[in-house]
Amino acid sequence: MFTRKQIGLIILIVDIRHDPTENDKLMYAYIKNTNKPHLIVANKADKIAKTKINDAILNIQKVLGVKEKEDIIPFSSERKIYIEDTWKNILTRSEIKIETRG
Repeated sequence: MFTRKQIGLIILIVDIRHDPTENDKLMYAYIKNTNKPHLIVANKADKIAKTKINDAILNIQKVLGVKEKEDIIPFSSERKIYIEDTWKNILTRSEIKIETRG
């Protein structure tokens, strides 16, 4: 069932300001069952104080039952913060290798 090789990484986007919803929990459970590389992007990180980001990540980890805190990264599409970390994580975790021509 989960043998599709084209999927190199599954990204779950959650709102860093709130506890993960029941749908977030259901989706994360499904993602774990795929045994595919995955990453949780905690969006809207610009909407909370920088001093509260770590606590918010720990809360998401606890609510979803994520084993490694490193599987969750903050992100803000509006203010363009944490973009480099996000791309680094995506490229590092992805099973799909991107070739550059030059």
